Amino acid sequence: MNVLAGAPASLALALLACSSQPDLPAGWENAQSVKSFTQAACGGHQGPNSSPESIEVVAGQGSVDVAYHNANFRCDQSVEGFVRTGPKSVDLLVQPTNMNPSTVAGCDCLYEITLATSVPAGPAIVTLYRRWDHQSGNTDPVEIGAQAVSVR
Repeated sequence: MNVLAGAPASLALALLACSSQPDLPAGWENAQSVKSFTQAACGGHQGPNSSPESIEVVAGQGSVDVAYHNANFRCDQSVEGFVRTGPKSVDLLVQPTNMNPSTVAGCDCLYEITLATSVPAGPAIVTLYRRWDHQSGNTDPVEIGAQAVSVR
């Protein structure tokens, strides 16, 4: 049964708009989607000899580019990025596109992820956080790294 059948078009559009809102943690409600975001294919599996997750930040002309190395997410899990800015801070969050998967892979992969975003000129602390899906039992953002930069 189509619940929207016979409903005014404005109600149907409002319901669709609400359902497309990202599932963000507390404090990230006004974060914006990172427009320049890439996720490479799985580069290996998480194990005792794996390199830790890390970041490299390069400040440019009105922007920052972040390379997120060994990003630890589930195998075949698509992720996305969000940004929130403060007077002298740029916070980035990487999390799964589907925070409520019905089934999950039984393995983890290490991904190379790149993010770029526009920011005002001046000094800033760029901090990257990772968040796992709700099936993991822990959806609190985890700080991966922070770096001071001077944006031109």
